[in-house]
Amino acid sequence: MSILKLLRGEQDASPREFAVHHSCNGRFAVRRGDWVYIDYPTGEDNWNGMGEPDWYKEERGYVSHAYPAELFNLGDDPAERRNRYADEPELVVEMKELLLKIQGTSISTPSTLGDELLTE
Repeated sequence: MSILKLLRGEQDASPREFAVHHSCNGRFAVRRGDWVYIDYPTGEDNWNGMGEPDWYKEERGYVSHAYPAELFNLGDDPAERRNRYADEPELVVEMKELLLKIQGTSISTPSTLGDELLTE
């Protein structure tokens, strides 16, 4: 989708209600409003496969978890410190379904990442 109108400062007649993020290693996330759903247990894979350094996690206050994905409310947690995956199960399903729907269209490359969430 072209963002040329945005770059020119023009009003887009049909703005998207969501944005898809794609990491260097093929992981997907979707943002809608203040919420971002990361379809992977961590967002660390952009660190050349080595993960975020411990000092960086400590500095930003990141808390490790055992969930299969991450959900953050960027409105009150812009540093993505508190994973809300367990607190918002309905929203997790909704965001996962939105991401899968987007991946099934011509506006995104399909992915098999996270398929285990659909079979649980």
